[in-house]
Amino acid sequence: MWMHALSVPLVVLTAMAVSTSAYAEVETRGNVALQLQAFPSDSQHQATQDSNVSMSTEIELYSSVGENGSFTATPFIRIDQNDRERSRIDMREFLYSHYSDDWELNVGLGKVFWGVAESTNLVDVINQTDLVENDGSSAKLGQPMVNLLLLKDWGDIDLYVLPGFRERSFPGIGGRPRPAVVIDTDNALFESGEREKHIDVAARVSTAFDEWDVGAHVFHGTSRDPLFRFNPASSSVVPFYYQHTQVGVDVQATLESWLLKTELVYRTGDEIEDHAALVSGFEYSFYDIRESGADLGIVTEWMYDERGEESNQAFQNDVLIGLRLALNDEQSLEGLLGVITDLDEGGQLITLEGSRRFGSSIKARVQMTIFQSVENDSAFSGFDDEDNLQVELSYFF
Repeated sequence: MWMHALSVPLVVLTAMAVSTSAYAEVETRGNVALQLQAFPSDSQHQATQDSNVSMSTEIELYSSVGENGSFTATPFIRIDQNDRERSRIDMREFLYSHYSDDWELNVGLGKVFWGVAESTNLVDVINQTDLVENDGSSAKLGQPMVNLLLLKDWGDIDLYVLPGFRERSFPGIGGRPRPAVVIDTDNALFESGEREKHIDVAARVSTAFDEWDVGAHVFHGTSRDPLFRFNPASSSVVPFYYQHTQVGVDVQATLESWLLKTELVYRTGDEIEDHAALVSGFEYSFYDIRESGADLGIVTEWMYDERGEESNQAFQNDVLIGLRLALNDEQSLEGLLGVITDLDEGGQLITLEGSRRFGSSIKARVQMTIFQSVENDSAFSGFDDEDNLQVELSYFF
């Protein structure tokens, strides 16, 4: 479906890049991964499995185009044992880039990240979340775009035309973790009559001075984070993608052992209440503990949405307290323990992530998620029995 969102100029330019790069050397890198998931509790929905196996591969193909250009293609494939919505072939990137001394042009399917916070990134509005990957919402779908980057002495100006929209992925009837209700993605609703073909626009200005990194942005178009409505035509719950305008700032300061972070946005739209949302906090690091080479960081963040329980965001008045450990050893062993507590309802989301390399080509990653006392939490009330452990072994080439 997403290919229909690409305009004729995008297709022509990327096709030119492919044909040109055919005569240039193509650099290849990627990974193949085996993932195991375990669910200690019985579900309260149709997916009754207590374990799941899947395999994935992501390959990045890169080639120079002439003296000042490059082309990148990144296909992704996952085959899942139980969830048909998770078994798919996707193109993460399909991007032509042209470079000059003071500007850069990117055309095609690209990935952009904005944000400084650990818990959630309110300012990150360009790419759609690939929710079925179950990796803390960091996996993103490629976004059709024309991006002009202007390089100034004082900072950067990013301008975006986004000719097409990609719907969020959700676990299917055989997927876990998920709530009891299956989201009907085949009958999604849109505020815009152009549906997924609506052309969105965005701009961002960023600069750095002394210890401070500051960015400011504006976005107008289809919200990546949908509302949910009952669709009488299909008698199911469907995502509703509304139009909105968002302005925001992100600030990060590095002050010796302190890392200060803030993301602030204001959103307006006909289908939502005009509101502000904030995530702000700090990370304090203890370096080279007892001359072991290991670093320990304490992470604290507050997430707030002034709409309260009316918000469609997962965190309206919540606090993250976390510990980040990096041994800085040859195997790059590191981990992050985080506890997000709902200050209104008392529920907790507990996560533990860890990774370790084995040699130069193999990496193991562990992720554990526990939903604690979330019965009264509007965002996580359906996840009471969806605690899970995920182990992934990847081979990089």
